[in-house]
Amino acid sequence: MCSEKRARSTARSSTGWDRALGHTLSHGTPGRRRPRQSSTGTMLSARDRWMRSLKRVLLSASGQRTAVVLRNCNIEAALARGGDVDVLSSAQLRIAEQLVRDLGTPMSVAFRSYVWSFFWKHGEVDILPRIEWRGAEYACRHRVFVRATSAPYGWLCASEVDQAVICWFSSLIWGAFYKERYDALIMNVARHSPDLLHAALSCAVGRRWAEVLVELVRQEQAGRSVAYVRRLRRALWWRAFRRAPFATLAGWVRFWLAEIRLRLAAPVPWLAMLGLDGAGKSTVIQDLANRLEHWPACKGVSIQHWRPGVVFSPGDSGPVTDPHGAPPRCGVSSVAKIIMIVADWSLGYTTRIANNLARNKVVLFDRHYVDLLVDPRRYRYGGPMWLARLVGRLVPKPDIFILLDLPAEVAHARKPEIELAEARRLRERYLDLAREIGAHVVDASRPLDEVVAEVEEIILDHMQRRTRARLERLFPEPPGGAEP
Repeated sequence: MCSEKRARSTARSSTGWDRALGHTLSHGTPGRRRPRQSSTGTMLSARDRWMRSLKRVLLSASGQRTAVVLRNCNIEAALARGGDVDVLSSAQLRIAEQLVRDLGTPMSVAFRSYVWSFFWKHGEVDILPRIEWRGAEYACRHRVFVRATSAPYGWLCASEVDQAVICWFSSLIWGAFYKERYDALIMNVARHSPDLLHAALSCAVGRRWAEVLVELVRQEQAGRSVAYVRRLRRALWWRAFRRAPFATLAGWVRFWLAEIRLRLAAPVPWLAMLGLDGAGKSTVIQDLANRLEHWPACKGVSIQHWRPGVVFSPGDSGPVTDPHGAPPRCGVSSVAKIIMIVADWSLGYTTRIANNLARNKVVLFDRHYVDLLVDPRRYRYGGPMWLARLVGRLVPKPDIFILLDLPAEVAHARKPEIELAEARRLRERYLDLAREIGAHVVDASRPLDEVVAEVEEIILDHMQRRTRARLERLFPEPPGGAEP
């Protein structure tokens, strides 16, 4: 039933824009393209075709001098080790359009003021309009283009001086950490082009701080720059503000507006797993998390139980040996507890869940507030159910509900803490709830690999449809004006 529902939803979402790109598989590779042969006659893999298309886009944009690869210019090696491709572009929308047209619909997209990130199965491509931190530019785009060279890969690459500053500051200023793997690059630039490095750093943070940073490099202690990160940020921002006050303020406003939008429309989903004790929720979540860690679109996984635990510690998390052993609380105590739970959810979503999602961390919940509506005894709720339903409307809902369904007899055999008759009643309530909230019902009586694979496919389908909708808003017309 759920498969038919998803199929109908996908069919309704098909548009001229959608068809112009060609039907896309869930991993972001155009589905209508057949395997092609290389010049040697061997069949190219999907990844090889994707890589060829990416190189073709970069070569085309470099020929028009509208794009520069900022670092890791050997893009094939960078993507192979799990990195990304950073492209500075003076025509951000045009490059994005060409990428989507040639590489297929990505799994996910994230639009920030300073970077548009596109995530395909085979890697991540970031398109930057400027090189900045919250509106303050720390590498001049014009100078990066002027100093860029097309050797040895064919596409424009930033000069070693610009690469050194960008590699150093992108982690230091943004993340307050130092990447030691860029030591060799920074040391080499300091040794062979000290004046250019000093000038580039002076342009970003001023002469005094440039001298401090260059001296740290000479002492082979560039990592110690982390100790100065707050003062460097302040120097960078105020220097940019004095140089271009209105542009810097506008960039600062754009940054925060984009961050708010990103929290309202996250690039990755939030999922809640429901089901009887013994359905395998914890096992499925852990196995799913291991798979998600290998997705380019996923920068981590946050696993939580039932509620965020921001207002008060979730003492009811972890294995439960006797879920119905304790008596329900009295009415007044139950009402007070449920109000605290709603407050915990509201505050927890704002301060924890939304922030994780905006950082491309998939959030997986083992149970959700709606479990209380199915099994109030488990949570010792003794108040009126109409109140639980009413205040439950204030609880943030995940993007995807998954109900792991299996016969009550199987669940009881795995975890006999609840009587079989009660397990049967709870299963019926869960199925009723699934219909009410639009949950995906997954047969959990199958082998674990099959269950996790179906849940993974549900997530991929959800991300793909949401990404297509967002790209439709970005490109009102099919990319390149292509026809189906």
